Amino acid sequence: MVLNPHPNAHPDAAAFRDPIALAAELARMGPAVRARTRAITRHHAMLLRVRIQKNASGRPGPNVITGQYRASWDVRVTVTGGQVSAVVFTESPQSHRLEYGFVGVDRLGRQYRQPPYPHIEPAFRQTEPGFLEALRSGVLPR
Repeated sequence: MVLNPHPNAHPDAAAFRDPIALAAELARMGPAVRARTRAITRHHAMLLRVRIQKNASGRPGPNVITGQYRASWDVRVTVTGGQVSAVVFTESPQSHRLEYGFVGVDRLGRQYRQPPYPHIEPAFRQTEPGFLEALRSGVLPR
């Protein structure tokens, strides 16, 4: 690796003339980049979960009766084949009805006219820009 002599080059930029040296340098950086990406993804998934729980704590979101719905939210981060993904989820059956509302008759014959109480999408819209910026910059927010 040779420092790049070009006057407009970034101070940390390097000039690679050997493709094998370039591949070796990229392979060396790989674990650090994967670890940083995993940390950023995990941080923002946890932040999303907290925001969903906060939004599900009364109006304009759903009212809290027992707190079980709010506590049911969880995060699963997986790393597979060099890709990091996170899922923020609940297995509570009322999540779709609370987020989108429900008008109609359920399986038990009960009539509903339940308005939507969006709490998931607003939390996602609030979290997404910071997540994308953190991935771009490679730095977690303070």
